[in-house]
Amino acid sequence: MKLSTALSTFLICAPVAMAVVAPPAVAYAADGAAVLRKLDADAEAFRDITYVSTMEIYKNGSKRKTLQFDMVMKGLDMQYVNFTSPGDVAGMQVLMVGDDLWVYSPEFQKVRKVAAHAQAQGLFGSEFTYEDMTMARLSKSFDATITGQKGNETYVELTPKAGKASSWSKLELTIDKTKGAATKIKYFDGSGAAVREQVRGGWSKLNGKPWPTKIIMKNLKTNAETVIKLSDIKVDTGVEDSLFSKRTLLR
Repeated sequence: MKLSTALSTFLICAPVAMAVVAPPAVAYAADGAAVLRKLDADAEAFRDITYVSTMEIYKNGSKRKTLQFDMVMKGLDMQYVNFTSPGDVAGMQVLMVGDDLWVYSPEFQKVRKVAAHAQAQGLFGSEFTYEDMTMARLSKSFDATITGQKGNETYVELTPKAGKASSWSKLELTIDKTKGAATKIKYFDGSGAAVREQVRGGWSKLNGKPWPTKIIMKNLKTNAETVIKLSDIKVDTGVEDSLFSKRTLLR
């Protein structure tokens, strides 16, 4: 998922060239859109990806809970999550297709759709939300503007597109050119205050492409953290579309 040499050159040189015919702000906005589309394309480098994940929930500096789940993704618009432990969440399943989310509860043996207004809810007391799943493809929901560059890092500000609902007034991305991906995302609420920060680390190569294996989401108000660690990662195994169906949740 490394940014191509051509794109790197585009990032560095295009604002200067375009400034001749357009105001700098307009040039940077156009470049930001191209960068966001490139990020999405690189994130979709594999037809499908599966992995095992642990989710560690920290409150007041102490680990309160560890969950484990199996994750399957096909592209960026189809995701299936199956929680396997601990016992009180084992059997819970989450399905995402496009912007739609469904949750299966083994206790009630029912599938419910997660309403748009409820997608900001935390997952099992963690700092991750259902909405985070639907934000896998950023370019469809956000406009992007490059705000600066330093060394290998490019800084991009995202604001919701007109007509697109979001819990966040803006996002600030830090993109590392050596990885061709965002290594940090900061989230701002409606008042403009920074309230969350996601940091991606533990980078490894999947078929030669950099991929994060550790994701930390921190609540900047309470300092609570949730850490997700990926293992047993497999790509392009031929996952069928039929997996991403409500029928799967009821098996």
